[in-house]
Amino acid sequence: MTAEPPAEACCVCGTAQRRIFGYRGHRYHRCARCGLVSTWPVPDAAAIEAHYARKFAAGNYELRRRFEQEYQAVERQYLELLQPRLRVPHPSVLDVGCFTGCFLQLLERHGWDVYGLELQPEAVEVASRRLPGRIFQADLHGDRFPQRLFDVVSLLGVVEHVTDPMRLLGRCAELLAPGGTLIVQTPNSGSLLARVMGRYWPLYEPVEHIHLFSSQALREAVARVGLHDVRVLNHWKPLPVAYVYEMLQTFGPEFHRLLTPIYGILPRAARAASLPFYMGELILLAEKP
Repeated sequence: MTAEPPAEACCVCGTAQRRIFGYRGHRYHRCARCGLVSTWPVPDAAAIEAHYARKFAAGNYELRRRFEQEYQAVERQYLELLQPRLRVPHPSVLDVGCFTGCFLQLLERHGWDVYGLELQPEAVEVASRRLPGRIFQADLHGDRFPQRLFDVVSLLGVVEHVTDPMRLLGRCAELLAPGGTLIVQTPNSGSLLARVMGRYWPLYEPVEHIHLFSSQALREAVARVGLHDVRVLNHWKPLPVAYVYEMLQTFGPEFHRLLTPIYGILPRAARAASLPFYMGELILLAEKP
């Protein structure tokens, strides 16, 4: 019998993580104290870069581009959550991992001063055409973007992708103006859906999703980087049936195969209909004192 490798320390609270299962060639470990779930081994930079290059051309990122207009309903949710917290008439925002810039376009139409960071070259090219001079192919930890403070920093579907999420959150806190808001959208590994589905929860996606926070882990993480006034919500997304079905090809291929016969007989109007979907995700808002 192969010996179980030594437990890794949780990157949020330092508690030893314990293996919960294996899935698609990776192990998943959970922190018994805060609930953070981590992928082991952590993929290296080359594997991550190759993964995203493939997905932009033919995968969930290509799908997101095809459904840009429909996805604006989700982006309007973020705007509606942020507006009551704003204290200035023309707020500034740094959207980390801005992809093709659709969320920033929405904010710009509402009078925001917008800036975006993105590493994927193909996405940067698209976003830069839409928002000239406002998109930077840069790492948050470097200086290749305006070094200033922002009223809002957004991490929408980002924190689960990075190898060092505490460093990322700490840098976001540094870039917030006093009274500014951090908004995070991410899978909730402590959700009832995640707990019931186990390894078949669609948001366990090796290489892409590295660290999956529970709401407790994320609350503790933002507190550790100096943020407070934390609000956490379950994230129900208004999405077309067709989008969700196609997304399951990447996130939950087992369910995609099961649903294919049913989807095949749905009329076109039913496929295009938008419904509220909950996949066990959360939105967190926190404030810098």
